[in-house]
Amino acid sequence: MTGTILERILEAKRQRLRTGEFASSGTPALPPDGRRFESALRTVPAVIAEIKHRSPSAGEILPGAASKIETVASAYRRGGASALSIVIEKDFFGGDPAWLPRAKAAAGLPVLMKDFIVDESQVDFAVSIGADAILLIVAALDQEKLSRLHRRALEQGLAVLVEAHDEDEIRRAVDAGARIVGVNARDLRTFRVDLDRMARLGKTMPASVVRVAESGIGTVADVRRLSGSGYGAFLVGESLLRSGDVARGVRRLRGEGTVEVKVCGVTREEDLAACREHGVDHVGLNFSPLSPRRVSVTDGARLRVAAEGFSRVVAVFAGNRPGEIEEVVRAVRPDVLQLTDPPTGDLAREWPLPVWQAVHVTDPLVVPDWPGERLLFDTGGKGRPGGTGETFDWRHFQMVRPTRPFLLAGGLRPENAAEAVRRVRPSGVDVASGVESAPGIKDREKIGRFVRTVRSVPDLPI
Repeated sequence: MTGTILERILEAKRQRLRTGEFASSGTPALPPDGRRFESALRTVPAVIAEIKHRSPSAGEILPGAASKIETVASAYRRGGASALSIVIEKDFFGGDPAWLPRAKAAAGLPVLMKDFIVDESQVDFAVSIGADAILLIVAALDQEKLSRLHRRALEQGLAVLVEAHDEDEIRRAVDAGARIVGVNARDLRTFRVDLDRMARLGKTMPASVVRVAESGIGTVADVRRLSGSGYGAFLVGESLLRSGDVARGVRRLRGEGTVEVKVCGVTREEDLAACREHGVDHVGLNFSPLSPRRVSVTDGARLRVAAEGFSRVVAVFAGNRPGEIEEVVRAVRPDVLQLTDPPTGDLAREWPLPVWQAVHVTDPLVVPDWPGERLLFDTGGKGRPGGTGETFDWRHFQMVRPTRPFLLAGGLRPENAAEAVRRVRPSGVDVASGVESAPGIKDREKIGRFVRTVRSVPDLPI
């Protein structure tokens, strides 16, 4: 962004202010919590994950952004983001203030309203739409206005990220009372991103401020390097939004493994909440008449409504009649069908949904050439549909490797999940009894330990 473009953005903003566009819209449904935002940034490494439609330097970043706010915000939460940044500037970034409360409600994370703020009315507007923090750009404000806007925001209960680009601007930010200082690696005059310069500037900031690295961060190596210069929080948007899987992208930045976690046999809404809290990717609703975790179609439909925000809600079948599957598809509207019985006919024609096919492990391991998006390897057989809590010999996968993404199931629990991931290297893991206190009754603490254990195993180098 050149100085000329910055001036054009600021002039466009002042024009919108003259029309009264940023009048306060009343009491927000979710009031601001600046303390929560600042506290979230102290959990190192903290990723502030950004939703941004486009930018003058990068062009379109998130096509169809307006229809994806809840999906992206929820995925950021699953990935372990500490906070969200929502770019609401309309003229140059294609944003919309309405996105902020939608993202906050979907993710349940503290949210930064990212805009070019030059007037107190914008601070009040941020409060009215439920922002927890605002951005003040030193280069856009004189010192008196910077201090005044910063003070106004704190009085309103907002946190303030003050953005600087050089040592003089860092000094001005601190003089204005900033507790959170961001260094933008993108030079406002040349568009160039300079992480070396960012690293040097990080070392010049007082230890009392939360240091946020902004722009140009794309890998865990960037995060680790900048952490060595004192940065604890990292505002990242473009590289995550272009990654194709934003939850996986956040985990990689945090140095975590990216194997997905599916918790199967969920029967209660409080267990869905525990899964959401701990970043579970997929949840399974079991409709098999052979399972102690079976839910009715009515209960399945209710749980499906409560399960918004997960990557996939999987309907699990074993020993069901075709009519039962059709009824669940109509009433529950799952994202995926998991079939335990060998497939017959044309799956794509019969079931217009992705299919995950469960495979009972044999010795030696046979990988069937069944259709479907994924395979799921589990114990079972001899009249048992899986979900037995029994493991099988993982050494089978040293000799036979499926050629499509697959999930590992069968007797997984917090105590053996890391070993399973290291030895098998699946795309995902599936757990039911291993995180339960009784069949169908999930244990919140066990879910958390299981997810942390899986994430503790780093990905193999590409």
